[in-house]
Amino acid sequence: MAKPTKVKNRKHPYTRVANWGNKLKGIPCFIIGNAPSLNKAPINTLENYFTIGINRSFFKIDTTILFWQDLALWLQEKKAIKKLKALKFCRSAATTKKREDFYHWQLIGRKYKLTTNPANMYGRGSSGALAFQLAYALGCDPIVLVGMDCRKDKKTGITDFYGNNAMHRSNTLPNCVNALKWIKDCGHGRTLINCSKNKVFEERISVEEAIENFKLKPYTREKLLKKLLSE
Repeated sequence: MAKPTKVKNRKHPYTRVANWGNKLKGIPCFIIGNAPSLNKAPINTLENYFTIGINRSFFKIDTTILFWQDLALWLQEKKAIKKLKALKFCRSAATTKKREDFYHWQLIGRKYKLTTNPANMYGRGSSGALAFQLAYALGCDPIVLVGMDCRKDKKTGITDFYGNNAMHRSNTLPNCVNALKWIKDCGHGRTLINCSKNKVFEERISVEEAIENFKLKPYTREKLLKKLLSE
């Protein structure tokens, strides 16, 4: 694995994030999406595990890190986001003004690729692939996918666990599927566990089975943030 990219200029806005590379090596990570199957997942079980929540996942759980890339999410949910314990980690253009208590990453290019620098995310189309890049750059292993279905609920037709996302477009779910295919096939070299109701991965297990079968170790929020934010 290549060494994390170092930023020489200490005033660079991504400096403190670039230094996160491999800080959580070997720590299991649960990536929490927004799909309908999240309603049946035992989310409370994950309170003491390292979690990266995407977009409105905070409706269900206050994850270790909240990850988002669209300004619209901030504009619509900023009152709730400000109250979260989660470390706020968003694209540099996804807030209306500079906030010293937020951490930022930059979006580069149009194709997904693995990165060892958490300040640089690659590709467009799905936040799931970008959140996976973050978990990979932090050194997490195994990486567990929860609520990443990339399809509507068969019974209700809803797109997300909280209902229908008004921002969904005709290409949203196909892009999500392509992101899952990239995650599966990109040669990441990590143990990947699917706890989501998607058609990309042949095997699906429950969150409880993932924890038990792989003996996933819990970590408190305080311990995780101390590891991540230490110089």
